[in-house]
Amino acid sequence: MSHPTHPPSGRVRALREILGARPSGDTRRDPQAAPHLNPVRRAVAGAAAGRDLPAPQPRWDLLDELPWPQPGPQRAVDLADVVATACAPVRFETDNPYPEHRPYPSPRAKFPVRVVADGQLLAPEADAYLPLPQDVRPQGRAIETGSALRTLPGFYGPLRRVLAGLETGHLLASVALLGAALGRPVEVTGRAGEQWAGWLEALTGGEVVPGYRMTDAVPPASAGPAGSGPSWARTVWARNSGRVPRGYAGFTATRTTVPGDAFRRALAALSAAGTGLGVLAQARSVLHLYCWVRGVEGLRDGLYRVDGTEAHRVGDCAPASGGLLIDAAPVPSLAFDLDRCTMVWMFVADLDAAAGLQATGAGSAGTDPDPDPARVADDVLAATGWLAQHLSLAAAAHGMFARPLRSFHGDRAADALGLPPHHQAIYQLACGVGRFDEPGLDARPTTLEGATA
Repeated sequence: MSHPTHPPSGRVRALREILGARPSGDTRRDPQAAPHLNPVRRAVAGAAAGRDLPAPQPRWDLLDELPWPQPGPQRAVDLADVVATACAPVRFETDNPYPEHRPYPSPRAKFPVRVVADGQLLAPEADAYLPLPQDVRPQGRAIETGSALRTLPGFYGPLRRVLAGLETGHLLASVALLGAALGRPVEVTGRAGEQWAGWLEALTGGEVVPGYRMTDAVPPASAGPAGSGPSWARTVWARNSGRVPRGYAGFTATRTTVPGDAFRRALAALSAAGTGLGVLAQARSVLHLYCWVRGVEGLRDGLYRVDGTEAHRVGDCAPASGGLLIDAAPVPSLAFDLDRCTMVWMFVADLDAAAGLQATGAGSAGTDPDPDPARVADDVLAATGWLAQHLSLAAAAHGMFARPLRSFHGDRAADALGLPPHHQAIYQLACGVGRFDEPGLDARPTTLEGATA
């Protein structure tokens, strides 16, 4: 397939370099795999030690009967409780080298993205909310995020900010989705303030990138789509990034056929993903989505381009063979069963369109003629993670894992997708039926009958 060439501007080149970041070191050995060895977690836990602090209060009781993806009736739920539900530990997988799992994924379960709700920093490692000093608290009733990059291993290098940006989108979507389910809808309204990020930098000894601000949204006029899936509590419990036997890392899958509804509901989840996205909608507009499909009832195997609620077959799966992973095969303890996955989603950014974006929080349109490409990339990555979170929960509701991946050959993926030169593959989400059901310890305060069945 031939495409017209677009001479790369300086901003396009900068975005390509940022979004295509690779690790700067050997990622096979993680000296801080155990959570208690992570310097950021230790610093936050130390700041909370010995203090009588309020504990997070997740509201799983309100999600046990509500079917996914239905929003709940409007309630007076505190923002802190919304955050506690959307971001707190859900389960610990006893055989997993990275055991902690929350409602959204994180690279190696590091969780670099931090959340403040109404002036309090959520500290899951201390089971506490840590009040911010008065002079750095965000104004008004709000939720804000920031990424403590030192949480991620140094071998990631420039990839640290990319991974944190993607996780930010997953987290924001988790807050929006579970906020709506709890009856307290919120939306992304701007960039987070820098004051508390500076305070967190001083506490943790590493760079903290301000994320986004979420405030109350106008409740929808109707109750939204009727839920037809498992409960929200069960769906969140079921969300996982794939499992492997003891001694391995990665994910394994079973080549099988899944009902066509699994793909249709994924498209429906994408269609509904605009709710709560707010100011990040402009970044979503530069994204294109493709999916390699294998073994879905009523759907021919092949490559599909997603346009709104429609998916159009544009090729077969053969060009993708062997071109989606990077440096995985030489590692004997790593299992990546990508070829057995049922749906492999690829997120693609239009760099020309992204280069013309006004970065969120950069001021009024037209007032910043040369916005920081890193801030624009943050927006694009957050919008990508937001969409991927919706797809992850849709997969969980149908008994599938959803594995986020940056470990793919960018050039080979572009060739397999037939992308024009100004389009760049930036994220991958592999969904399939798992081969193993690893034991998990329920970390939620209230054990929900049937949630783990």
